[in-house]
Amino acid sequence: MNSKILLSYNNHDGIPIGEFMSKSVSMTNDGLIYFGSQNGVCYFNPDYVTRKMKVAPASITGFATFTSNKESKNEEKEIAFLSGKVELPNNQNTFKISFSVLDITQSDQAEFSYMLEGLENIWYNAQNEKQITFRNIPPGKYKFLIRSRLKNQDWDSNVASLDIIIAPPLLLTWYFKVLYCIIGTIIIILILKSYKKKVYLEGSLKMEKKKISDQQELNNERLRFYTNITHELRTPLTLILGPLEDLLCDKSLSLKQINKIGIIRDSSHRLLNLINDIMEFRKTETQNRKLSVEKDDISTVINEVGIRFKELNSNPKVSYIIDIKSENNNIYFDKEMIVTILNNLLSNASKYTPKGEIRISLNSINENNIDYTVISVSDTGYGITENDLPHIFNRYYQGTGKYQIAGSGIGLALVKGLVELHQAILDVESQEGKGTTFTLKLITDNTYPEAIHKNSVEVQPNDFELSEEETQEVQNAQKTLVLIVEDNSDIREYIRTSLCDDYEILTASNGKEGWDIAKNKIPNIIISDIMMPVMDGIELCKLVKEDICTSHIPVILLTAKDSLQDKEMGYDSGADSYITKPFSAKLLTSRIVNILEARKKIARLIKSTQAQSEQEEAYKSLNKLDNVFIDKITKIIEDNLDMEKMDIGFIADKMCMSHSTLYRKIKGLTDMSANELIRKIKMQNGEKLLLKGEQSISEISYMIGFSSVAYFRQCFKDEYGMSPSEYVKSKSSKKDQE
Repeated sequence: MNSKILLSYNNHDGIPIGEFMSKSVSMTNDGLIYFGSQNGVCYFNPDYVTRKMKVAPASITGFATFTSNKESKNEEKEIAFLSGKVELPNNQNTFKISFSVLDITQSDQAEFSYMLEGLENIWYNAQNEKQITFRNIPPGKYKFLIRSRLKNQDWDSNVASLDIIIAPPLLLTWYFKVLYCIIGTIIIILILKSYKKKVYLEGSLKMEKKKISDQQELNNERLRFYTNITHELRTPLTLILGPLEDLLCDKSLSLKQINKIGIIRDSSHRLLNLINDIMEFRKTETQNRKLSVEKDDISTVINEVGIRFKELNSNPKVSYIIDIKSENNNIYFDKEMIVTILNNLLSNASKYTPKGEIRISLNSINENNIDYTVISVSDTGYGITENDLPHIFNRYYQGTGKYQIAGSGIGLALVKGLVELHQAILDVESQEGKGTTFTLKLITDNTYPEAIHKNSVEVQPNDFELSEEETQEVQNAQKTLVLIVEDNSDIREYIRTSLCDDYEILTASNGKEGWDIAKNKIPNIIISDIMMPVMDGIELCKLVKEDICTSHIPVILLTAKDSLQDKEMGYDSGADSYITKPFSAKLLTSRIVNILEARKKIARLIKSTQAQSEQEEAYKSLNKLDNVFIDKITKIIEDNLDMEKMDIGFIADKMCMSHSTLYRKIKGLTDMSANELIRKIKMQNGEKLLLKGEQSISEISYMIGFSSVAYFRQCFKDEYGMSPSEYVKSKSSKKDQE
């Protein structure tokens, strides 16, 4: 029978305190509560509740290591630790430690935590285990600590410990360490002895590098000189060739005179070809030469070149043979490049072939399942020596053979560069005394998607072009314009004369005059004194930085004040740099160049389509007004995205700016013209529509204001480096890979 229990207490010690389910429990003198019956009422003494049992101290009861045994995989070996310390060899670094409490009656109620000092100085709970195994402990000195507690009580302050020493391996013992020190000392002595030789070798290497660098610089200077001369020579050559052609058409001249004029004409053409070679070589060296291909019959070009050399041949002992075996000759190729390559190869063949034949041939082959159109130029001349053959394509290399003819050393280097640009293969085979064969392999099916394709797009004159008036404004705006604001006429003239060779200069005698010029002319950079009448430089700088038309213009402040407070005032006004007087023109010029280059770098990042994260950082580096300006321009363009003939005039009207002001502002921020910015934003919107995949390419082109799908494709390729369809495929493949 269950009955309601009332809890109470009295002051009697050891009194029975209750009855529960007709069962009674006694309380012992050690503090355990017991139940008893007294008139159906339960009693308890609160003093008994607060009393706790004390846990017996923990002790280490055993230590064992594991040894390898052939019959049994591992065998435990007990180790005595009477002295409180255990020493182990390095190959017995896996061991087991057993522990318990001294009071056996508490064995099941006790909990343990342990720590191995020297390995990890952290207490770990043993999780009801009474032994711990440590594996592969590195050599060193350790102290094993173990402590105990009863469940739900505090840890006992008595901690048992055992010192464990694991000996190091032989190679880490003290006598080996001494040996290491001796060896190290010997090495240091050898290094010190060889220091003089090392310094000498470094000096020799430095001198050799400087010699090579100077030689390279000299070669570049020569090439630049030759390039400049060739530009000057083309004009008089044109004036020579024109009248010569007219004279050859004059029927009143005798045959003898015509032959002499023909020789002059041929020599002039030869000179013109050499000049063109130098210019082409310079282009390939500076990577300015671009591949411009069209699909045409390449055999026609080979015939033309071969016939021209055949007609110009003045050696009756040499015959030119044109051998065309290929049937499928319509391929994509750069005609100018192929002509230049053939001219150089045939010219070399004619120089080194005193008699025999020079053959130019065209055929088709298949290698490794790739179709090639092969052009070969072979001769029966002197040939190339085995030592010279690996170096003939090096710049300025002159052969060492006895039949070597003086030359520039750039002809074959130019050929090699043009072949690589054409994504083709050039092989050469030569045998001294028997002749040389150059083989050019063009991939027949190569369409050169990255190259310029002639006549592939009909350019529309109204798209992204400037009017005559706007073109003039752009030309004026492209000059680097520097505004000098200085009340001292001598200093103003000094700065002007220092910069006038490199920049277009505007001057003002006070801040107000400078502000009026800055609003009207929008200079690329402003150099201003601080202390001036009417308006000082600080106020001028604030006006420049707070006006949306001029906020992008860098400002350099000049002053005789050099205190930290004055500099802080200058930078707080928005100045980009601060130069104290007196200053040198060289320092000022260097500061101008650095600031303009930094602005150009930001503009290039904004203009780029590849590094989006860097582009975002570039926008962050602009001030608030410049970002507002870019946002306004972008919104105007996107609100009129389908407008076909959007130009700088349209945006200038919307922004309430003059054409030149708008152009200089956009150019200074983005390094793009207004029309380039319009096209870029249109292309960005076109890209978003392409990636959505909801409209076709032709629909997208009309949606963003292109009347010609072909022109849209070309503009997209110029912006992103590939056609719209290829761009979508590349993005899809990247998503699939992710």
